[in-house]
This record gives sequence, C-alpha cells and structure tokens, in this order.
Amino acid sequence: MRAYKFLDSNFGLKSLREKRLKISTLHDLNDPFELLPYELSDRNLRRALRATRDELATRRGILCFSADWKDPVIWAHYSDKHRGLCLGFEIPDEQCRRVKYVPKRLPFPAGPVLGDAETLLFTKFINWKYEQEIRVWAALNSKEDGLYFSYFGEAFRLVKVIAGARCTLLENEIAQALSPLAENVVVIQARAGFKEFEIVKDKRGFPKLKN
Repeated sequence: MRAYKFLDSNFGLKSLREKRLKISTLHDLNDPFELLPYELSDRNLRRALRATRDELATRRGILCFSADWKDPVIWAHYSDKHRGLCLGFEIPDEQCRRVKYVPKRLPFPAGPVLGDAETLLFTKFINWKYEQEIRVWAALNSKEDGLYFSYFGEAFRLVKVIAGARCTLLENEIAQALSPLAENVVVIQARAGFKEFEIVKDKRGFPKLKN
C-alpha cells in the first residue's frame, strides 16, 4: 500500500539522513479521543477503556501516514505550510490499516469480539477524514533521547520524496540526505495546481541557484 508521511524540512531531511521515522506515542497524538471511539457515559466502562489505552501506550506506538499527497490542507497542517517534505512509502498491506471515520461515538459492544479490537485501534471522528489516514502500530523498543524510531527497510520502503510548493530545499540537498538510496527514489518538486484545488508535480523541476 502506498502511504505518505508529511514532515517539515528539518525533520524531513533528518529522517532521510537517518533512514528512519519517529514513532508517536499515544499520549503525544493530537486527538484526545484516540482509542476512545465508544460512547462512555458509563463510569466503569470509561475507566476500563482508559486503563486499556494507558496499558497499550506503554508497549505500542503509531506511525501515521496519509493515502494522498495532493491535498493542500494536509500540507498546510503537517508540512510547515507547504515548506516541508512528503515521503512516499510502500508498506505491506498486512502491516497497515486505513482509519475508518464515524460521525458519532459508537455503542459499546455487549460482547467484545476480535473485530471490536480493530474498531478500537482504527476508528476516528469523521472531521479527521481529510487526513485519509493509514495507520501502522509499532512496538516501543529501544528509546533514544526519549524518542522511539522505526527504520526504513522492507516494512517501510521509501519510493518517493516530494518537496512542498514553498519548500526552499535544493534537489542536491535532498539527494545527499537520501544517499545511498537516491537511485531508487523518485524526487519531485510540487506546486499548486492550475485547474483544481490540489497539489501537483511541478514539471519545471526544482528552482535553480541564481548566479
């Protein structure tokens, strides 16, 4: 499955140099309803589900991607107002899931089954739908300076780098950060589309240095 990660230019280049992505912990995510898709007016259910979430947060984190790189709103929110980078990956289908979006909190299942666990892990409020999120759960293993990472490889095969419409990075800066993967990764410059409200490839390529 093709999935896209949006980053500002500094963290984008850092990820390319180090060949890894930061894993987000549950308590660092920007949605307070993460893993709480159910209606929880019952105090006991609320406590139980929050305890489950807190316990999971000690062991697992999330890598969040988008299914699309052309939405200008995602660039604005997650790539420093179009000044950053978008990294395109091929991820094995069995390792990721698309998030489902719902307009209202779901009724708590009377007799939880396996499918309810997937609902818990991959459901968000419909107002987040523009993100078209693809989610990967990852183990929180070794910590480095308080952070967790997942390295590029077969599980996250980098295939594309897109420089934002306002990105000032030069093509050779990206190529140097990519080394030795540069030959296997497509690098393009983006621009605002002329016909639709979308971000597209700039066929003129990257800006050239002025003499």
